[in-house]
Amino acid sequence: MIRMKQIVLTAILGLIMALPVQHVYAGEKDDAHVSYVLKNMKLSKEDAAKVKPLLYAYYKEMSNVKASHKALKEKYSKAEDAGKLTTAQCDELFESKQKQEVAQLAVRKAYYAKMKTVLPAAKAYKLMKLANDKVK
Repeated sequence: MIRMKQIVLTAILGLIMALPVQHVYAGEKDDAHVSYVLKNMKLSKEDAAKVKPLLYAYYKEMSNVKASHKALKEKYSKAEDAGKLTTAQCDELFESKQKQEVAQLAVRKAYYAKMKTVLPAAKAYKLMKLANDKVK
């Protein structure tokens, strides 16, 4: 009976360790961004409660927008590191980055409009500036 429990626990531990690390990291990174923004905005508890879910949604959407270009960069990373990208690969990477930037701009505009529904424009503007800061 004890041996069976050890096998089950080992299997569960193995499954947990096999989970993609980037999803855990992305959540921690989003938490750090949200904490940074809320700390620097000095909002009331009521306003912070309204803004917090919007910030998480914003970071998730931005992450989704970046995902396809990131995957393409990873696909061609060895060729790029070796200096052996083809013209077609260069064009594909360039176009992918341009699409990403256009999509990011659309997300920023959409969330600025959403933030203005719960905050005055000046605070929404400041919040969006902070939301796009690099946080370590």
